[in-house]
Amino acid sequence: MIIAAALAGALIMAGLVLLVAELVRRAPAPGTPPGLRLAPGRITAARKRLALAVLAGLVMLAITRWPVGALATVAAVIFVPKLTAARAARHRTATLEGLEQWTRRLADMLTASRGLEDALEVSARTAPAAIAGPVTALARRLSARVGTEEALRAFAAEIDDPAGDRIAAALIIATGQRGGAVHGVLTALAEILARDIAARREIEAERAQHRTTVRWIVAFIAGFTAFAIVNRSYSAPYGTLAGQVVLAVVALLYAAGLGWLHRLGTIPGPGRFLDPQPQQRAAAAPPMAGARR
Repeated sequence: MIIAAALAGALIMAGLVLLVAELVRRAPAPGTPPGLRLAPGRITAARKRLALAVLAGLVMLAITRWPVGALATVAAVIFVPKLTAARAARHRTATLEGLEQWTRRLADMLTASRGLEDALEVSARTAPAAIAGPVTALARRLSARVGTEEALRAFAAEIDDPAGDRIAAALIIATGQRGGAVHGVLTALAEILARDIAARREIEAERAQHRTTVRWIVAFIAGFTAFAIVNRSYSAPYGTLAGQVVLAVVALLYAAGLGWLHRLGTIPGPGRFLDPQPQQRAAAAPPMAGARR
């Protein structure tokens, strides 16, 4: 009877967590394409984390017999690394650095005797590692005689950043022109990227202190949880129905507090503006002279 009541309390807690997550969820930035697919590597990592979370929850349930504690452990293993990690910010900075280097090299390759499409194909040989995949895919599309605009829009979608949209849009406008007319535009875009990267590094240095604070709070919560589990006389009241309800409320308050701290230290990225596919009116318009079909 107590176990059934505790399971009911755990389900209530899960419903409250989902309700709060939906209420505080941020709307996607304007221009963000819906239904983005995860890369196979990210799917595999997510599955491993989910398996580890379920295993940790089962261990917690076996030790304490607290369904709410097991559910809270599963949620902690899944979400706490996202609150304290800076992988996404580092990945975006590396992508911007790669775009800056590639744009400068592309501008240097665009000479009066070399067209834009040829320079794009050649640029895949020396593309920075952070954007080697999208640049190689762009070169392959151009080699397969895919339209230049379509290939550049697909490239921007793989980069998935407004900086990639700006570069792709400039190259789409310059399609069919010689390198001398595009060199200045690409150089200016590279300078903008360099300033953006420098500003992002300063911001990340400030946010690192905030993430350190969150890590200390998480460490304190983990230490207190371990103490409560070891000290059975202290944690005995949590084995009752009322104790499970109190534990659910406490866990929900901790989750809300950590989520609030994470939101304070998170800067939402700007939305993209370039559609993956050309618009119908662009397809109906007469092609520019020299542009690929």
